[in-house]
Amino acid sequence: MPARRTAGAPLMARLRRRRLSLWSRDYLSQRALWPAIEQAVACALAGRQRADLVVIDLGCGAQPYADLFAGTRLIGVDRSGDDATPDLIADVLQLPLASACADLVFCSQVIEHVTDPPRLLAECARLLKPGGTLVLSGPFYWPLHEQPHDYFRFTPHGMAHLLRSHGLQAVTVRPDSGTLTQVAVSAIHLLPRWARPLQWLINALTPLLQRLSADRLCALNIVAVATSP
Repeated sequence: MPARRTAGAPLMARLRRRRLSLWSRDYLSQRALWPAIEQAVACALAGRQRADLVVIDLGCGAQPYADLFAGTRLIGVDRSGDDATPDLIADVLQLPLASACADLVFCSQVIEHVTDPPRLLAECARLLKPGGTLVLSGPFYWPLHEQPHDYFRFTPHGMAHLLRSHGLQAVTVRPDSGTLTQVAVSAIHLLPRWARPLQWLINALTPLLQRLSADRLCALNIVAVATSP
């Protein structure tokens, strides 16, 4: 098993570590997603003895969330070692791991890149021990990325349906942001490079304005927590 990971980092520390400032095009998207992920993981781990837990991070990339699982036995899985630091290289649709081997499966921003999302959910459900937890996130709105391997977008109801259809009970299925943030991100992607001062202004004002709006009909991502029976 890989070594246990060490202490966590707050949101702003994560932004600085990724070199994401108010000048960054991805500032709002990461500012929305990271707290939602942290909240979902905290919900999944609440009241559990971390030293006893096996966590599998599917599509782990460079394992940016590893610190959230400090004290657990964390196994990162990715399809290759290119721009990633997996503990295991494997296809997430056909994993060489035993059934019921994980207390928690974490799969963030991967589901849109697989050709068969139901099969991914079947693998997540298979890996979970009885009473285990899945933390899953995927985009509702996101520009095309990692082309041509960008296949799907998900509503909260679609995400909940996928969970139910694989015998998983949804605990929470929530948007990570609201309509104002989604519109702001869309606007930033339309800006030419010379308009970076306007990008800074949008990044600075949007979180403040979003707090004044309860509209969550449009989001950047959907984040779910579900349990295995």
